[in-house]
Amino acid sequence: MSQKDAATPMLRQYLEIKSRYQSALLFFRLGDFYELFYEDAITGSRELGITLTARNRNTPNEVPMCGVPYHSAQNYIARLIRKGYKIAICEQTEAPSKGKKIVRREVTRVITPGTATDPQILEEKEPCFLASLSGSKNRWAAALIDAATGEFIALEREAQLDSFLEELLSFSPKELLCKKDHAALIRNYFAKSDSDLSLDFKDQHISSRNNINEAASVSKNSKAPEAAPVSDSNPETEDGKKAQIEEVEVPAKDTLQFPLTITEADDYFSDLRSSQNELAEFFKVENLDGFSLTDKNYAMIAAACCLRYIRQTQKTAAGHITSIRYLEPGSSLILDSVTISNLDLIPSSANNRKTLLEVIDECITSMGSRTLRSWIMRPLMEIDEIEKRLNAVEQLTNLEIRQKLRKRLRCVADLERLVGRISLGTANPRDLLSLSSALAAVPEIKSLISNTDSHLLHELGQKLKDFSPLQRLIDDSISPDAPISTSDGNIIKEGFDQRLDELRTLSRGGKQAIAKFEQEIRSQTGIQNLRVKYNNVFGYFIEVSKSQIPKIPDNFERKQTLANVERFTNNDLKLLEAKVLGAEVEAIQLENSLFNEILEKIRANSADLRILANSLASLDALAALSEVAVNQNYSRPKLHYQDELVIHSGRHPIVENSIGSRFISNDIYLNNSTDRILVITGANMGGKSTLLRQVALIQILAQAGSFVPADSATLPIVDRIWSRVGASDDLASGRSTFMVEMTETAAILHHATPRSLILLDEIGRGTSTFDGLSIAWAVAEYLHDSPAHCGKVLFATHYHELSELADHLSGAKNFHMAVRESGDSVVFLHKLVPGKASKSYGIAVAKLAGLPDKVTQRASEILARLEAYELAVFREQEKGAAASTAGKKMAAQFSLFAFANENIIKEIGQADIEKMSLQEKAEFLKSIKSRII
Repeated sequence: MSQKDAATPMLRQYLEIKSRYQSALLFFRLGDFYELFYEDAITGSRELGITLTARNRNTPNEVPMCGVPYHSAQNYIARLIRKGYKIAICEQTEAPSKGKKIVRREVTRVITPGTATDPQILEEKEPCFLASLSGSKNRWAAALIDAATGEFIALEREAQLDSFLEELLSFSPKELLCKKDHAALIRNYFAKSDSDLSLDFKDQHISSRNNINEAASVSKNSKAPEAAPVSDSNPETEDGKKAQIEEVEVPAKDTLQFPLTITEADDYFSDLRSSQNELAEFFKVENLDGFSLTDKNYAMIAAACCLRYIRQTQKTAAGHITSIRYLEPGSSLILDSVTISNLDLIPSSANNRKTLLEVIDECITSMGSRTLRSWIMRPLMEIDEIEKRLNAVEQLTNLEIRQKLRKRLRCVADLERLVGRISLGTANPRDLLSLSSALAAVPEIKSLISNTDSHLLHELGQKLKDFSPLQRLIDDSISPDAPISTSDGNIIKEGFDQRLDELRTLSRGGKQAIAKFEQEIRSQTGIQNLRVKYNNVFGYFIEVSKSQIPKIPDNFERKQTLANVERFTNNDLKLLEAKVLGAEVEAIQLENSLFNEILEKIRANSADLRILANSLASLDALAALSEVAVNQNYSRPKLHYQDELVIHSGRHPIVENSIGSRFISNDIYLNNSTDRILVITGANMGGKSTLLRQVALIQILAQAGSFVPADSATLPIVDRIWSRVGASDDLASGRSTFMVEMTETAAILHHATPRSLILLDEIGRGTSTFDGLSIAWAVAEYLHDSPAHCGKVLFATHYHELSELADHLSGAKNFHMAVRESGDSVVFLHKLVPGKASKSYGIAVAKLAGLPDKVTQRASEILARLEAYELAVFREQEKGAAASTAGKKMAAQFSLFAFANENIIKEIGQADIEKMSLQEKAEFLKSIKSRII
C-alpha cells in the first residue's frame, strides 16, 4: 500500500503538495505549528536537534514527524538555509470552520540559500546573490540577483569556464543555477580548485522512503530533547492528534556559513527569443538595448533564468527589481579566490584572521558596509571614476561635515533590504516606521553634501528626492508602538480610519462586559476561583477546577476536559463572545486591509526608493573611507595609465591596525623595464610576506577609490593582482602543498599580462632544494622575458642564491629585509634595503621558536661546514668507506649550481697524479665521481 493510500485526509493533502516540491523541506502549517513529515521530519529533527515523534508508532503505517512553533519558525528556517537546504512554506489559506475537516493550503513561498530575504537569515554586511550560468566552450555568461535588495547584474565573457568562474565567484553567490550538463563541469572545477568556499553538492531529495523507519528508530534511541508538554497553544491537529514539539533556544543567527548550493535548473532556462521577450515584458521596454544587452545572448538567457526562479520561488511579481546592469569586460580589477584569501580581503569561514574590510569598514549602515565590500572586491579601472571617489573622500575629511553626515545616517535603516521586503509583501509595521525615520533624515543629508566641491557628492545629492508625502502617510497611519506581526492588531493609529475606531470601541466594551460576566457567574455559583479565559482554538470559555464541578449549573455546556480543570460555556457567554470576537476580528481584518493599502502606495515608489537607498549607501561608504583616512593617517594616491609604481613609507593596513605605531614602513619602486622584478631575500621572519601583501592592498585600496596607508603613492592602473603567498594542502582533492603551489603558479604564468601586479612568495619551497630553486629561477626568467606575461613582480624567496638573477636579467633588482646581528643574537628590522641577503637566518628563527640548544648548535656546525663546501660533513661521525660515501652524497645535496663542485675542482688541481699508483688513481677517480652533481 502506498503512502497516499494509507494516509489520513490531512496527510494525503500533505503528500500531494510535497510531490510538487520534492527538492525542499515542506513546512506544513497546522494551527500554531509548522509540521514536517516522513523524510523531511527525519532531516529536520537531525539538523535542528529537536525531537522526532511519530503517528501510528510501531505500526506499518508509522509516520515520522516533528514541528516548530510558527511564531519562532524564522530562527529554525535560518539554520536550515545556512546548511544549504531549501524550505517550502505551506500556509493555511482559509480559516478553519466547523464541519470542515480539511482547510485549503498552498505553498506561499520557497526560501533557498540564494533567494532569502528575511533579516534572521541574511548576514547584515554581506550580499545574498542568486546566480545563474549559461554558455558553452569559450563563451560564458552569468546573471546575479539579490532578492533582498533588487540588485540585478549580468556579465558575458570570451573565456574558459575556469577563468569565468573566478570572476563570478568574486560576487560570493549563495546559490548557482545551471543546467545538468554544466553542473558536472562546475563540480569538476571545484574538485581541482583551492577555493575557500564551502560547497554543498548534496542531493536535496534528502533520503529514500526505505530508510524512514530505520532513521526513526535511530532517533528514538538517541538522546534528543524530550518533547514539550502539550498546551493550549499546541492544539489538536485536523486529524485529532496532538502535535508534539521540543522548542529549543535558537539564536537569530549562528556560526554556520552559507554553502554555495548548486541547483540543477534545466526547467528554468529557455531559448534566446523567449528570454528576450520575458525580460522586455518584465522591464516594460521594446528591446534590451538600453541595458547594454544587445548581442549578449547567453547573458539574456542567464538573466531570464535568474528572474524566473526569483519570481516563482517568491510567488511575487518582484517589482523592486527595476533594472539590470551589464558589467563590461575590464570594468574592474580582477581578484581570484586565491588572491582574495591570501590577502585577507574579506571575512572567511576558513580562518579567523582580521581582514582589510574589517579594518576600513567604519560604515554606519549595513547597506553602506555591503557597498564598501563591493568596491573592495571589484576595484575600478577608469581613473576618472576613481578620482571622483577620491575627491568625495577628500571633501568628507572635513570633520564638521563628516560628523553631521554620519550622525544623520544613524537614523537610516537598511533601506535597500527594507524596500525589497515592501515590494515582496513581507514588510511589517515596524519596517514602515524605520522607513519614515530614514526619510526624515534625507533633507538634512542633502543639504550637507550640497555645500561640497565634489562632483560625485553632488550627483548623489540629486538622487535624494523629497519623500515627505510618503513620510506623512506613514506617520499619520502607523502606530509608533505597532507590533511586528500584522495578526496582532493595533497597527493603525487612532483617528486614521473612522470605521476602525468604531470597531475598537465595540471590542473594548465587549471585553468589559466579559469581565463583568465573570464576576456575576462567581457570585451565582459561589466558585471563587472560576475564570473566563480565551485561546485561539476554543475562543472564550469558563474554566473551573475539578473540585468545584458539583457547583456547576445545569445550563453550563462542557467544551474541554484537561487534567486538573474542566472548561464550559453557556448561552450568555456565546452571545458576548460573538459581540467581542466579531468586532475584534473585523477590526484586525480592516487593519490588515489598511496596512496593505499603505504598502501599495509605498510600493508604487519602489524604483525611486531604491535609488535613494543606493545613494545613501554610497554616501555611508565614502564617509567611512574618510573616517579611516583621517584616523589612520592615510594619504590620497595618484593614479596614472603608465607603468611606474612608487610607494613612500607604505604600511600594511591590517598589521598596522593591530600593532599601531610599531609598524615599520617601507618604500617600493617598480616599473615594466629596469625594475620589473624585485628579488627580495632575507630571514623568514624578516617581513617579506607582509611587504608583498601591503603593496597589493595599497593598490586595491587606491583603485577602489580609497586613501592608502602610505606617506605618498603614485600607482599605475593594474588589470589583475596575482598572489602566490602561503601554502596549504588540498587533501580533499588529493593534492599536496607543492601541487597546490604549482597549480596557482601555472595560472599566473598562463594569464598574467604586462599590466598585472604579481606577488610570488617562496616559490619552490614545497619540494627538494634543487627542484625548488630550479623552478623558482625558471619562473622568474619566464615572467621577465615573456612579452605577453611580463607584469610587475615582487619575488620573495629564502633561496638567497636567486639574487644572482640580477646579474642575468636586466629588469631584476636585489633587495633584502635588513637584519642586525650582535654576537649570537639577531634582530629583524623589517626594513627593505637594496642588495642581497648573505644568508637566511633560519637557525636564528629556530632559536626564537624554542628548539633545544643542542639542536641549534649542531645545525650551526653543519651549516658552517656546508658554507665552506665541506662535502664530507658527516665524516667525523661515520666510520668506514660505505658510511663515508653516504655522508658525501647527503652533503653533496646541499651544494648549489656552479658552486657545488668547487671543492672537487680544487682537489683535482692540487692532486699529484704523477706520484699515485694505478690503484690510488682508481680510488681517487672513484671518489671524485661519487661527489660530482
